[in-house]
Amino acid sequence: MIEIIRSIIERFHSRKYQFVENIGGRQSGVNKRCLLYYKTDSFYRFKFVSDYKHTNFWEIREIVSVLNQHGFIVDIVDRSNENFIPEDKYDLFIGLGAGNSGKYFAKYATRLQKAVKVLYAAGPEPELSNKLVKNRYNQFIVRTGVNAPYQRIITEVNFSEFIVHTDYIIVIGEENSFSYNSYLQFGKPVFTLRPSSSPKLKFNNQWLKTRSMNTYLCFAGNGLICKGVDLLIEAFTRLPKCTLYICGPKELHLFKAYKQLPSNIIYKGFIKVGGSQFNKLSKKCGFVILHSASEGCATSVTTCLRNGLVPIVNREVGLNVNNYGYLLDKKDPSEYIDDIVETVKKTSLLTRKEYNSRVSATLQYSRNFTQTLFSQTFNDIISKIRQKEHL
Repeated sequence: MIEIIRSIIERFHSRKYQFVENIGGRQSGVNKRCLLYYKTDSFYRFKFVSDYKHTNFWEIREIVSVLNQHGFIVDIVDRSNENFIPEDKYDLFIGLGAGNSGKYFAKYATRLQKAVKVLYAAGPEPELSNKLVKNRYNQFIVRTGVNAPYQRIITEVNFSEFIVHTDYIIVIGEENSFSYNSYLQFGKPVFTLRPSSSPKLKFNNQWLKTRSMNTYLCFAGNGLICKGVDLLIEAFTRLPKCTLYICGPKELHLFKAYKQLPSNIIYKGFIKVGGSQFNKLSKKCGFVILHSASEGCATSVTTCLRNGLVPIVNREVGLNVNNYGYLLDKKDPSEYIDDIVETVKKTSLLTRKEYNSRVSATLQYSRNFTQTLFSQTFNDIISKIRQKEHL
């Protein structure tokens, strides 16, 4: 009964708070306004921020805080709001625009004639992303005979229309990464903003003694096929001396294709970041591994970096890992599984000294994915836009 009541209250609140206005409006001397088109959950579902179920719950509140510090009164329209019509009173507009959640970007941008318009891209350029994701599913169907429907396809965005109304692009990820490079073709100024990670993540030095170099973690989100989990299953089936733990929501068609997983592949389901299960796997596993079709910057991997798991990823994961991790760099899909097998064999033979050196470098690099760095970088971006536009 309590859960039912809570659900009813949350549905009411989600409708009530689809538009949150005048945040920071009581500050004296404030005379600039910003419209943020993203999610409003962080301003009424406070537990989401502390639970850190996704990095963007905290990030949205921090974006607003930084904008307030720059003298902007902030209004937020939720991505689900179908009826919102903005007044042309804003000096700055920052909005989702690269995924289905950003389908109203052009609608709002065309009405905001005087605003400087910033497209917030949490993923790669949509047309390229769709092509890569569809290719993965098509390969899965051919390989397994299971007709899995596409997931994580962007259908609500006409990016060629969106880009006309864009002055700047903020890309979630790293400079010279897969996602960043996908936007250079449009000739707009592109800023990179690395995602944050939960402050609950803490590396334990004792894990260096307990980790196994032949034990790997795949920590993934929705759409396990486009995340490449099928490729990992195929690869580890050929690696009986190595163990793969898979964490993520269960996907019907994937498990229809692989009804009986070999004993060295263990599906753990969804686990909480920073929780006891996550830390148990961080204590046991030596590496985080992902071969995704298309990402802005895979926060599932950056989360694991904070716990010192050495990454094994392909370039579409959105990380530059040359100095601390391992890149799965075969470009022909027919070579993907062999590439994983060869890389896993190589990493499983690392000496403890070599491995510890990689962990140290991983932890050093993971400092790029903290709340502090997110705040500093977003502040720098707003400062540059203000200077350029005289805001």
